[in-house]
Amino acid sequence: MDSPPTAPLVIRRTGRHAARNADAARAGRRRQTESRIMDDTGAGRILAAFASLGAAATHAAVAPSHFGSWPLSGVFFIATAIFQAGWALPALRQAGRRTMAAGLLVNAGSILLWLVSRTSGLPVGPHAGLPEQVDRVDLTTVSFEAVVCVVALWELWSRHARGFRSSFSAAVVIGAAGAGVTGLAIPAVELAGSHSHSHPTTDESVPHSHGQDGEHPATPTPGGGDGVPPTSPAVGETGEPERPRPASSHTHAPGTAPHND
Repeated sequence: MDSPPTAPLVIRRTGRHAARNADAARAGRRRQTESRIMDDTGAGRILAAFASLGAAATHAAVAPSHFGSWPLSGVFFIATAIFQAGWALPALRQAGRRTMAAGLLVNAGSILLWLVSRTSGLPVGPHAGLPEQVDRVDLTTVSFEAVVCVVALWELWSRHARGFRSSFSAAVVIGAAGAGVTGLAIPAVELAGSHSHSHPTTDESVPHSHGQDGEHPATPTPGGGDGVPPTSPAVGETGEPERPRPASSHTHAPGTAPHND
């Protein structure tokens, strides 16, 4: 008898082994990529990414009010929000030193510009030289930007990043960072709708206007139109005739108290 053909079986087995080896190689490369991302990300980058998203949300929320007062200021806020939102994704991945340096420069510059606008006032614009008041939206945004600056400095200074040993620990950190940033950003975004440029005046916080000669108009007071309190009219100046008082016809004996009838 002739022996059964073995060549097709060998070819089939070889093809199966090759497919299995290819699948194993792809799975190994996938695990190495995930491990590299987990090692390079770390808790700091996750926190910085969410903080950058929070700052982008507040900047985008206050941009319409800035457009109304000064269009160039509104453009600045929109551009800053776009950069901060776009920076978050590379920060979570294997971002290099250039990405961290760009995040540090932009956020540090935004904080510095905010400090100038709240202390001495911006040197240009419709409110040049007038410092603005600090509100909750400002403090929340500056806090987010400060977190990004601290993490970027740490990433630039340290050479070895500390990642996560498991996906569970990474998920816990992501959930905590996302919940914390969201809890701070949502109230700030809601208040951003009422955000306005308010500047302190010479009369404490009372709004006032200047006259044609630059003098402050007198504050109106009840009863007077020139800021001078009204004086009570003297007797006989009211226009009404003075009425004589009726004389009393009662007499009292000495030592007795007077009484009214």
